[in-house]
This record gives sequence, structure tokens and C-alpha cells, in this order.
Amino acid sequence: MRQRKRWIMLAVLVAVIAGCHQWWKQGKLVSEQWSPNKQYVVREYKTFEFIPRMTMPGDGGHYSGYMRVYNRDGKQFYEEYSDLLDFIEGPFWAKEGVYWMGNENQDIVRLPTSPVE
Repeated sequence: MRQRKRWIMLAVLVAVIAGCHQWWKQGKLVSEQWSPNKQYVVREYKTFEFIPRMTMPGDGGHYSGYMRVYNRDGKQFYEEYSDLLDFIEGPFWAKEGVYWMGNENQDIVRLPTSPVE
């Protein structure tokens, strides 16, 4: 009986941790920028900071979060986490896809169709 109770407690703990991670990863929508042909959108999501960051006066405070690329039907094509989301420049739309500067991955995110046609 005691062993079963431990397994139930472990299962509940795992479920709570997974739920908290999903809530944290979902983030809060900060901005969205549509492609020139309105087929794709880049959305920036700010995630909750458990430990507030110290910034210089007048700096405004930086935030972490995700950049996600969707088509207009809501299908997600790409996701990338960034520690300093407010320093990233872009998105820049090109014939092959979309890219931005200031993040870890400097490559272009290739999309099924051209976002600038």
C-alpha cells in the first residue's frame, strides 16, 4: 500500500511539473509581424521570469522568450528560445523564408512557399 501511494504521489508531481512547464513555455504574446503577402507570421512570446533581472537605470528591463513562425492557418513551422528577445532585429522576409539577427541561429528559416510574392 505504501509503495502504491509513493507512485501516485510521483505521478501527480510529474503531472504538475509538466503542466507548469507548458504554462511557462506558452508565454505571453508580445508582438507579431506578418509577411508581405500575409501568408506567414512571426510571433514573439515573453516567458515568465522566476528570478527578476537586474538592469541599469533607464535600460527598461530585458526579457526572455520564444520566436515562433506560423502560417496563416496557425500551423507552427519554427520555434527558437532567446535569452534577450528585445535585442533581436527582424524579422526580415526573403524569397526563401524569414530570418532575424542577434540570436544564436543566424540561418534563414525556410518556408514551404515564398513569403514575399
